Amino acid sequence: MGGWVPGRMVDWLRGSDRPSAGISTTGQKPWLRTDSRGTCPVPEEQRTWTERWLHWCAQEFGPAAPRREIALPGFVPAGFTGTQEEAELLVRQVGAVMGADVSRIGVLLVDSPEEVQGRKHQVGEYRRVLGRAVIELDRRVAARPDSFAGLVAHELAHARLVGEGRVAGLRISHGEEERLTDLVTVYLGMGVLSANAADDYVKAAGYSVMPVGELTDRMLTGRRDEPLHRMGYLSPVEYGYALACWSTMRGETDPPWTRHLKASVRDALLRGLEYRAAPRQAGAG
Repeated sequence: MGGWVPGRMVDWLRGSDRPSAGISTTGQKPWLRTDSRGTCPVPEEQRTWTERWLHWCAQEFGPAAPRREIALPGFVPAGFTGTQEEAELLVRQVGAVMGADVSRIGVLLVDSPEEVQGRKHQVGEYRRVLGRAVIELDRRVAARPDSFAGLVAHELAHARLVGEGRVAGLRISHGEEERLTDLVTVYLGMGVLSANAADDYVKAAGYSVMPVGELTDRMLTGRRDEPLHRMGYLSPVEYGYALACWSTMRGETDPPWTRHLKASVRDALLRGLEYRAAPRQAGAG
């Protein structure tokens, strides 16, 4: 069974995305964006993958699902520390948003070994033990409560896909199933927290800067002494386009919840909405 793991999955990076010590005035300008307005923020293959699987989600979970409650930052109760009782309550809350029956799902909290801290490692898993479904959650992620909710959402998406037998007949690889699991969190209302968990960092200032060219919000506002925590199989940009498509399904052209997204995700969402609103040539899109 799947869980959130390294690479695009769970990636704990320590300064690997820092810009070079100096910026050349004669070479490539990292503050210039090479793409033009009105273009899709993701490659064509990813665009078609996202749209195809969101359509599949609508068939599987019903077209009314996107119009349910959305989980936003602050969804996790104040003072959350990741105790067993708090984790079980959060699983029930996330399950209510995602339409998941969690009454027969056990919650197991684990502490990742010290030797894996600062490196890529799996922080969650959905599996069956003696015929009972169990979601395993890394207690250390609880220090970032909204990301912990995103982790719970990913594992409950497995419960809805695997536990309910929805992927049994699909001929897809393990990696694609994991990416579909992330996409299901978007379709079932947990996408804002899942997307933010894909680009989680501590700010040195109380504001955000929209990405410009290759310069990210973290490069410009993030604390250099704090690591970047990335979880999930979809990148922030891929999440952004998925949220743009999901917004269209909700009938939203200017969703009010975009302000809750990390700048990298919000930028891709806005570009995705602009792309989807643009006139298409016959047969395109």
